[in-house]
Amino acid sequence: MTALISKVVRRWSASGIIKESDEDVYEYGLELIVCTILNLTAILLTAALMGKIKESVILIAAIIPLQAYGGGYHAKTHLRCFLIMYIGWWAAVFILPFISSVAATVIMLASMPVVFMLAPVPHVNIEMSEGHRLKLRVFVRAAALCIAVVAAALIWVIPSVSNIGIAFSTGLGIAALSMMVAHFANAVKA
Repeated sequence: MTALISKVVRRWSASGIIKESDEDVYEYGLELIVCTILNLTAILLTAALMGKIKESVILIAAIIPLQAYGGGYHAKTHLRCFLIMYIGWWAAVFILPFISSVAATVIMLASMPVVFMLAPVPHVNIEMSEGHRLKLRVFVRAAALCIAVVAAALIWVIPSVSNIGIAFSTGLGIAALSMMVAHFANAVKA
C-alpha cells in the first residue's frame, strides 16, 4: 500500500498538481486517510455481520472526535493501529451488554476530569502554538461535555434507549483511557 500511495503522489508531483517538496506530507496524509477508511470499513463490516452496527457507530462517534482533537495513544505502525483499534472495538462491543447504567455513569464521571486535565495530549510529531492548543482544549472539553450530557440523558431520562447512552459513555471512557496512556507514555519518554 505504501508503494502504491508513493507512486500516486509522485505522479501528482510530476503532473504539477503538488510541489515535489510536499510529497512526504501528501504521502503521509493519503496513507492516513486510506488506513482510517480501511479500519472503519473492517469494523463496520464486522459489526454488520454481528448485528452491532448501532453500538459500533456510537462508539466511533464518541471516540474519533475526542481522539482526533484531544490526542491519545498513537501506534507506531498502521498495522498496530488497526490491530489495537479492531481488538479494542471487539472488547468494547463484548462488554457493552454487561455495563449497567450506574457503571456507565461512573465511567462518565471518571472520564471527564481526565479529558479536562489532559486534552490535547501533546505528540512528538505534532507542533502546535499555545493558541491552537487552547482552541483544541476548548473544543475537546465541549465535545466531551456534550457526549456526557447526551449519554446521561439517554441513560437516566429515556431508559428505553439507555444502551445508546451506555455506548456513548463507553466511547468517552475509551477516549479518556487513550489520553491517559499517551500522557504516561510521554512522561516515561521525558
